[in-house]
Amino acid sequence: MNPADLAAGIDPAKERINLCPPADEPGFGENHAFWIHDEDKGIQIIGHLNTSEDIGDYRQRLAKLSVSFPDGRLYQLREIGDGCSADEAGSGNLRFACIEPFRRWSCHYAGAMDDVTVVHNYRTGNVLDLPRVAIRFDVETQMVAPAWLQGSMVEGGLGLAAAYIGGERYEQLFRASGKLTVGGTEYAISGYGNRTHRYGTRDLSASAKVPPMLGHVWGAAVFPDGTGFGLQVFPNRDGTIFWGEAYVLQGGVQLPARIIAAPWLRHYHRSGERIEIILETHQGERFEISGETIASVLSLMIPAPVRGEQVPLLQSHVRYRMRGQTADNMLERSLRRSAIETGIGRPA
Repeated sequence: MNPADLAAGIDPAKERINLCPPADEPGFGENHAFWIHDEDKGIQIIGHLNTSEDIGDYRQRLAKLSVSFPDGRLYQLREIGDGCSADEAGSGNLRFACIEPFRRWSCHYAGAMDDVTVVHNYRTGNVLDLPRVAIRFDVETQMVAPAWLQGSMVEGGLGLAAAYIGGERYEQLFRASGKLTVGGTEYAISGYGNRTHRYGTRDLSASAKVPPMLGHVWGAAVFPDGTGFGLQVFPNRDGTIFWGEAYVLQGGVQLPARIIAAPWLRHYHRSGERIEIILETHQGERFEISGETIASVLSLMIPAPVRGEQVPLLQSHVRYRMRGQTADNMLERSLRRSAIETGIGRPA
């Protein structure tokens, strides 16, 4: 597949790192994220680099990083630092570098992360003491599917969902290889993943001119024969669909699809959950995708003054199955707590 096919019509200049926000777009931000999944050992690495508009230095990035294992080990990091150039986003210790637009990126980290596997009960002043572990990874990614520009496959584009997504956003499935070192133990990394690039203005505040974001389902995977899928969907308060988009990948082509069934968040289990997805192309071909969660990371996505309106976020490593093939990749879900805990307003 040539570079133009992988770019899916997106200007290659979009792959360059934004070093200065547009003067006419207050609140403009940028995010790069990589989800890396090792298929042999079930290791999941999720790294985000976000602009930090509130600190007044657009070149600095907020890094959010997690490394999880199927046995329950979990390491996390939050840091803000500088390290950006036109071809590399960085926070100091975490770096994502564009080697070739829409074809190759590299991911690097070297530093110490908090071991949050067990939250300790002792404190020093008001600071929770957590073990720190030296961690390093060097992973190369090779894109294996065209970029999916969100809103390009549905009538009306993003519409009001652009406020949730945060402007323009595309993602791309890749193959990953490299190594991870945790506390002196080295692990080979080999598998697949998904990356995203977002640029624009995100507004999830109560004053936004759109309904509050109450949850979502986002997942993607590519299988050994090159077939794959991607979907993202947001609910209304009554459990109907506010906005959704999906595709099925066949022969290197993304076919728009309807979302017949999605795995809405029902509990906070870290692993062992059965996943069911049904997509139907516009030509009427149905794809049934099943799987189970291998490891998950839970965090709070949107706080709220009322407990039932808080929207927790679960990020999972899933082993998917479709038409006799298996593939490890990502699944992210959120839903307001009242819908999770009572079922009222949860999509079917």
